[in-house]
Amino acid sequence: MANDAEMMLEVEIFDGSGNFTDWTKQVILALRQKGVLDYAESDMRVGTAEEPDKKKFSNTDSKADGLAVAIILRCLSKSHHKQFIRSTAFEVWTELHKLYGVPNTEDLVSNILELFSFHMDPDDKEGRASAVQYSNLLDKINFTAFSSSAMANLMYLASLNKHHDLVHLEFAKKKPNKLEFDDIFNAVCALSDAHKKQRAYNEKISVSNFGGTARAQRPT
Repeated sequence: MANDAEMMLEVEIFDGSGNFTDWTKQVILALRQKGVLDYAESDMRVGTAEEPDKKKFSNTDSKADGLAVAIILRCLSKSHHKQFIRSTAFEVWTELHKLYGVPNTEDLVSNILELFSFHMDPDDKEGRASAVQYSNLLDKINFTAFSSSAMANLMYLASLNKHHDLVHLEFAKKKPNKLEFDDIFNAVCALSDAHKKQRAYNEKISVSNFGGTARAQRPT
């Protein structure tokens, strides 16, 4: 098994400070080369009829999963190995994405809003605690992971008020680098038009209720 892991594509060692996205692409190629990519991307353990909740690997799957784990760990710095000693490939892969993966748009907008509203604690006279808190916020957002246009689009989304929650929901799960300003702007305009139609409809209903002659039609 160790030999199988050694005879694979050359992948740069990831120590937590490099480009995680590029690194994962290289590891995926190495896993695919050995036919064990599925073990990293899905939990391949299955339960038995007697114990459906107690999932285990078959002998064949156990070996394949072990190879997948060996490949991933071989591409990681040794400082990461200890935490994954008894983990499956799926558990290792999932945890690495939690630690180093790019957050979704919803999380980033939330972090940017927190950054916008950040103020030094009045009791923090030396500023150290506030500096640490601010630094942690910056680490969460990781500005260097995005293009300038992606950051501008994220800032635009974060600037929208509570009346635009539907716009936030529309783009919440999109990848930050896939955001387009025109798409966000058009969604804002469409929502504004919908609000105007609703207000006009409500006004017609009000006139009708007070004996006016206008006949209300629902906005489309």
